[in-house]
This record gives sequence, C-alpha cells and structure tokens, in this order.
Amino acid sequence: MSSTGRPEGAMHMKWLLVIVLLSCALLSPGYSAGNQAPFTPTDPAIQEFVRLVNAKRRSLGCAELKWDSRVAAIAFDHSADMVSRHFFSHTNPDKKGPPERLQESKLGFLQRQKTLHRRAKTAQQAFDAWLRSPGHRRNMLDNRFTRHGVGRVGDRWTHVLIRP
Repeated sequence: MSSTGRPEGAMHMKWLLVIVLLSCALLSPGYSAGNQAPFTPTDPAIQEFVRLVNAKRRSLGCAELKWDSRVAAIAFDHSADMVSRHFFSHTNPDKKGPPERLQESKLGFLQRQKTLHRRAKTAQQAFDAWLRSPGHRRNMLDNRFTRHGVGRVGDRWTHVLIRP
C-alpha cells in the first residue's frame, strides 16, 4: 500500500497511462510549430537539389522550403512505385493520385503540389528541367508552400510540396 491507502499497482497504472497519453500526443502526425527537427536528406543528389531550390527561392526573396521527412517518404514511395511498376504518372496503376496518397499518410495539409521528372541523372538536371517548365517552376517558387520532400529512385524524381 502507498501512503495514500491505494495499492502500489494503481499508482503505477496512472503513471503508465500518463506516459502513454503524452507519447501519443508527441507522436501525433499533425503539425505544430516545431515538431520537425532540422533534418536533411541522406542522398547527396537530393541534398544538392534541396540546396538548388532554396538558393533560387532566396534569390527571388522567397522563404526557404523546410525539409519534411514524412513528405519525403511519400515522394520516395511514389518514385519507387513508378520504377517497380514501370509507369510515369502522377496517378499510379491503382488510380491513386497525390491527394489519395497524402490522405492515406494522415499528413495534415492545406495545399499540396507534386512534380515528377524522369531521366535526370543529377540534381542539377532535375532542377533545370523543372525550372524550364512554367508549371513546375511556379510550384517550386510558390511562397504558399513551406515544406517539401524529394524522393529519387533511379532516374525517377518526385518533389512534393505542402502547406500545413
């Protein structure tokens, strides 16, 4: 018995419940002001692409995009899917497009955009190709987007931008 007259096990259960609830709150998929620790991709080509995009945005007075590992995982999965199932499209053979994939991820966002490229061997090639395309350029430089992630598998690049 504890000094309060309650069994010791009941006190441990309360603390366990508190820890579980705090863990759930801290690991929630929603966004808060600082729940994304500074993180950079491990793929050197993607690191270079992120550097190029943010340098271009800064040169135009735009805020840098923040790397989001959850968004990058969605981008990577789509690039891997395109390679493994031999297609190149925003919509996969199961008819799932960007909205469905982002909803399945439970990632909260107000706006989203996705760009695809194939046959780029380097970050510079992917960046230049997207910059030459008016729609892709507009997406990369749009100040409404604040977070992004890039996935690359072989020559398939996927860039997902969101505004939480």
